[in-house]
Amino acid sequence: MTTGTRIPTLTITGMGITTTESEVAVDASLDWLASLLQTSDTLFPSGGYAHSYGLEELVAMGQVTDATSLKRFLHEDVLPTLERLELPYLRFCHEAALNHDCEALFALDEEIGSWKLTREIREASVSQGRQLLRMLDQVFDDEFARAFARKAIERKSPCHQITVWSLLRSSQGTPLESMLIAWVYQSVSTFCSASVKLLRIGEVACQRIIRSCLQPETVRELVRRSCFVERNDAGWFNPLLDVASARHETVFSLLAISLLRTIIIFSVPVSVSSVVPVDPD
Repeated sequence: MTTGTRIPTLTITGMGITTTESEVAVDASLDWLASLLQTSDTLFPSGGYAHSYGLEELVAMGQVTDATSLKRFLHEDVLPTLERLELPYLRFCHEAALNHDCEALFALDEEIGSWKLTREIREASVSQGRQLLRMLDQVFDDEFARAFARKAIERKSPCHQITVWSLLRSSQGTPLESMLIAWVYQSVSTFCSASVKLLRIGEVACQRIIRSCLQPETVRELVRRSCFVERNDAGWFNPLLDVASARHETVFSLLAISLLRTIIIFSVPVSVSSVVPVDPD
């Protein structure tokens, strides 16, 4: 569907500049795109910046130490998890949300929670899901989301991020394939964002890694394979991530690197002179 809109056009002549109007076709079927960009932006308060999803402990364990090992981790551990678990459940939830089927969404939400084996991962998922549900109510004004939220409170349902994210995308008419690709980007970029704080990896290196995961042939095949995963077959078990997350729950000292690249260990003071400069690439 297209609608006509008039936009100003500048015409430069020998006598100066004149302004005229011309009509261009605007594709109304892309109305969902602006909302997708808004909710994928780092300015949107999703809460993802506060979680490392086990990456911090993987760094401490020596499993991820530089850009090369981070790229390998994303391709060999994260992308398969997306293909076999998260993308299929996004698809299931998206279909339930399109049908305004709260009961199906609650059943899927429970299954999603059962696949999150550590407390840290479960709490991060629920925290972001509930934050997103609040944004749906306060920013996007969706009646079905409000109805879902009311029932979730009554049932004390967790409301995991995947469930609510699918609800948001369906309410805005986002095509399924675009929704799945956006989730791949968000998942990969979350790990890369955390890596900047944990490793000597610059922004350019992170963008190269993200791009490697989003190569058209890579992401297209990833989404295609995920669409063949049936509900009874959906799932993925990664002991490395689960062990790292479980260890991180009880770690004594939490390591972070501030935006100024200064190492802060909350239990042990560290002199600024011991900080190693970050390679921008």
